[in-house]
Amino acid sequence: MKITKDIQATEEEIEGLEMHSVVNIISVISSQLQLIQMDTSYPELLDPPINRALEFADASHSKDKSVFNVESLRNFEEHINETLNDLKTKQPVLNDDSHVDEYSKILKNVFDVFEVRLKEIIQRWEDPNTWIPIRVKNFVDDFKEFFYAMEKNSKGRYKIIYNIAEQDEKDYLVNFAINSEGEEIIYMPLILKDVIRDLIANARKYTSPGGEITVGISQKDRIFRFVVEDSGYGILKDELEKVVDYGYRGSNVKETVRTMGGGFGLTKAYYVVNELNGDMWIDSEAGEGTKIKVEIPIPEDINS
Repeated sequence: MKITKDIQATEEEIEGLEMHSVVNIISVISSQLQLIQMDTSYPELLDPPINRALEFADASHSKDKSVFNVESLRNFEEHINETLNDLKTKQPVLNDDSHVDEYSKILKNVFDVFEVRLKEIIQRWEDPNTWIPIRVKNFVDDFKEFFYAMEKNSKGRYKIIYNIAEQDEKDYLVNFAINSEGEEIIYMPLILKDVIRDLIANARKYTSPGGEITVGISQKDRIFRFVVEDSGYGILKDELEKVVDYGYRGSNVKETVRTMGGGFGLTKAYYVVNELNGDMWIDSEAGEGTKIKVEIPIPEDINS
């Protein structure tokens, strides 16, 4: 079904969509710190880094580059590492029998993804809709790092694998293919890369462990195409257009699927695709999965 409706969101809400993914990362960091705080005998140690996370979130919204920059991010990560090392000395095994080292590894992976995302966002602030060349290998590596961070953040609930012969009962099987007339290069605005990440994260979120996610990107005949298909919960037919409204979550998942998001991923995707003069289709059956397709014309001045 081709989506043609107008976005039901205020200007302020639409502006917030641009920072949606980075705010999600900050929420992951903050939630991990809060989980530690709940299960340690020294909760006061976690207050300063939790407050620092809030400062980063505020700086991202206000586009304050004096705080929202790579050096500050690395200092933030170092601050957390020092806090966790201090906690490890005092209480290496928390009250729920988890180890401080487990959280250290999770946060390391999250910060690796965060640094990539932060650099992209700063570049977007300067050239919001500029199409740039991206090496296919780098693009795939970035997404595998993204998947790895998702897997680590699950704390063993699931794994993400790329070979069906290695898939166990609770593993997600991800099929990822990119074809480009530029062979080793694809072109896109960085905001579109952000949208692709959000839609893949949605596919994982609304698919139970053991499911399959297929991602395809094609750049030919001056059209950028992106498709993500999952074997998840699906969307009710009469809600296919509603799911692009700001904050809307499908009635069949909003009470059953735990999520830190606010239902903004599809809104952001649809808004960005429209801004880039593209089209978006959503095909889905409740209980049978969802397929999202995006087509965007490549500007004439891009040598694809």
